[in-house]
Amino acid sequence: MRYWLLLTILWIAPVYSWWPQPVLLPEDAAARLPDMAAPPETVAEPQQTLAADGSLESSRAWLAGYLNSVSGSLDSFFVDAFFGDDLIGDDVSGTRGKISMATRKVSGDALEFKFGVSVKLDLPNTNDRLKLLIESDEEDDGVQQNFLDSVDNTSYSTALRFLVNERAAWRTDFDVGIRGGLPFNPFSRFRARRYAYLSEWEMRATQTLYYFRDDGWGEDTELRLDYPLNTEKLFRINTRARYLLDNRFFDLNYDLALYHELGPHSVLAYNAGASGDSAQGATFYSYYAGVRYRRQVYRDWMFFEIAPQFEWHRDTDYRTRPVLMLRLESLISKD
Repeated sequence: MRYWLLLTILWIAPVYSWWPQPVLLPEDAAARLPDMAAPPETVAEPQQTLAADGSLESSRAWLAGYLNSVSGSLDSFFVDAFFGDDLIGDDVSGTRGKISMATRKVSGDALEFKFGVSVKLDLPNTNDRLKLLIESDEEDDGVQQNFLDSVDNTSYSTALRFLVNERAAWRTDFDVGIRGGLPFNPFSRFRARRYAYLSEWEMRATQTLYYFRDDGWGEDTELRLDYPLNTEKLFRINTRARYLLDNRFFDLNYDLALYHELGPHSVLAYNAGASGDSAQGATFYSYYAGVRYRRQVYRDWMFFEIAPQFEWHRDTDYRTRPVLMLRLESLISKD
């Protein structure tokens, strides 16, 4: 019986190299965020009684090295959590909040200010299936030329999110809420998200259907692809198409980013993107390219960010416009 066990393990180890890997959901990534590499003890323990066989030990060492190299890559959840860009839309359990104060200076224009808040609160006694969402409006009309005005004039949306289904690679949820002040703009929103691996690419596809009283019916289709280059760099492709039934055309957005972890407290991102619509065929009329440097400045929840970039827009005859953005942000989480 012991020899059959040895032959079985020796056969499984090489097959593991080409067998499709299970999807790593953000909840799993969050659990190992403090230490991005999986501890080797978790792989080595089962071999204590079988280590005498040389060929078996070499297979075990190869498998342990492979798992360690995969888990040691810069994690997409680390990037998302560090930058806090998708606090409401992510699928990580626990109460999370973000408060940000940002300035934006375009060459030749006045200094602009924007205040932002987003909160995702797990409601007690619901087994993480019901959440309260509060988020400031991200549209451009929230930008003001005075910081106090940006705080006073910020509009918010409030919603209840119900987790419909959660599996290894699928997640679906349903939101009901109100956006803006009086008169109320009620909305409902259904979202389905799929996680998968395509060779070494990690894919996240999201389809959202929604109805706003003021805007009518619409849908968003998003695709995000992450490729870990090594333990310090992650390459990301983002695409989004938004369709409003009343407009009868798509708003299109594409961007590329290379995230470079400089250390445990700082990340540098190189990004570029384009936006447009399909009103007269697929046309892109706004472009940007720049860098984002983000650093923890106090404990593990206060961040400062500086982001210089260049913009080219059809409204300015594609003239190069330097832009400088500064942001001070607090990210609060309770898992």
